[in-house]
Amino acid sequence: MANQNLANQPQTTAPAKQKLTWGEKRDRRRRRRKVFEEVLGWILVPALIYIAYLIFQAVGGIPKELQDFAVEVFNTVTGGRL
Repeated sequence: MANQNLANQPQTTAPAKQKLTWGEKRDRRRRRRKVFEEVLGWILVPALIYIAYLIFQAVGGIPKELQDFAVEVFNTVTGGRL
C-alpha cells in the first residue's frame, strides 16, 4: 500500500545547482584565506609577543652589549644625528 502511494505522487527533484565560474571560485578561496589569516594573526601575534616577553624575563633584561650595539648601528645609519 505504501509503495502505491509513493508511485502516485509526482517526483520532485531539487533544481541542479549552477556551477561556479572560475572567478567566483577564486573569490571564495580568497575570502576563506583572508578569514583564516585574520584568525591566525589574532592567535599568533599575541603568542609571539608573550614568548618574547618570557625570553626577556628569562635572560634578565636586555644585555648592555646589545644596547651598545643597537646605539652603534643607529649612529652608523643616521650618521650620528637625530
